Amino acid sequence: MRVDRCFAFLDLCGFSAYTELNGDEEAVSVLSMMRSVVRRAADRRGVRVMKWLGDGVMLASGDRGSIAAATLEIRHHLGGASPLSVRTGICRGDVLVFDGDDYVGAVINAAARLCDRAGPGQILMAEHPDATVPPWATTRPYGLVDVPGLSKPLAVHEVDVLLTPDTQPVMDPVCGMPVDPSVAVSPTGEHGPELRCFCSAECAEHWGRAAGRRVHRAA
Repeated sequence: MRVDRCFAFLDLCGFSAYTELNGDEEAVSVLSMMRSVVRRAADRRGVRVMKWLGDGVMLASGDRGSIAAATLEIRHHLGGASPLSVRTGICRGDVLVFDGDDYVGAVINAAARLCDRAGPGQILMAEHPDATVPPWATTRPYGLVDVPGLSKPLAVHEVDVLLTPDTQPVMDPVCGMPVDPSVAVSPTGEHGPELRCFCSAECAEHWGRAAGRRVHRAA
């Protein structure tokens, strides 16, 4: 059976050299940090961790926007804590479901190749008719990329956080992402401008539920 899925591959740039220079203990510390960040972002964005690949990871989702959101969040938090940058490749398309929980198809290979092609901190995403990124993100053309096994080059875009020049972003208190004020949202039923600081309705609702629980306990 074939299904439509979006895949992402992420890995740490220069991990082997870092291990050789700093030793196994430091390398394991960086890996543990990376996996913790990935788990939190994937869980928050509804993305599945398919498999760990040493200093990398393979993610999957039925929604491309969720993949883009998760990878941007992972890059953001690792960028503030990890000595190594992360690079990412994303591709969506039809794949064959095998043994119930495994996928086979050129789309997966393309995502892995785009990860290999990306530079430190880059998120490269193959063009797709249903291409979506969250409202707080943006894309810009990267170019055509030849991928072994595909008959035509892939049109690729780079994904980044949307930030208007000379505008101070707001910080989402749930996921910690910087958000352009023009696209920030507030919790349902809240109209105070100070609460228009969330990247998505999901983060806003999570904050609202947590705030409600705090108020209830205080009462």
